[in-house]
Amino acid sequence: MIVNGHNDDNVAAGGRCEILTLSVNQILLFLGVFLAVSAILLAVWYYIGIWYQNLVFGIARLVLLAMGYHPQEIAALELSDAYLVNFNLVPLIALTVATPKLLMKKRLEILAAGVPILLFIHVLDIVVRFPMYIYHSELAKLIYAAIGVAWMAVPFIIWVAIALSFRKSR
Repeated sequence: MIVNGHNDDNVAAGGRCEILTLSVNQILLFLGVFLAVSAILLAVWYYIGIWYQNLVFGIARLVLLAMGYHPQEIAALELSDAYLVNFNLVPLIALTVATPKLLMKKRLEILAAGVPILLFIHVLDIVVRFPMYIYHSELAKLIYAAIGVAWMAVPFIIWVAIALSFRKSR
């Protein structure tokens, strides 16, 4: 279907994605806002990240206890200041805030899906270390390596999957 002089199969299919229609100036503005929001959130994360990390450690501890690890083994893992590593919630939130033409429903969907997914990955990152270091598990090493590779990509994958998904035209 030709819309405004362009072939737009998405409109013909009954859906559209507003952020795919951004001009160069709008994209540059988006990038500027994204970087500014990221910087602000990272500064805030420095002070509040410890609470999130305590949540991650608490959940990981419960999982490890359920897996049969002893409290002494779990306590031996020293991860003070590790919250400075688990900051990939920052780009997810920054992308959600900075994306122009994104409906509030989409913003909430990104956060509702993204925060639990990242929490799961952060917990898995802690849990997988135990079989990897204690039992030299090859599967645990593979999972740990995969987490390392995907660490920064996951927020962007979640954002793209939801923000760029097509919605029905009104």
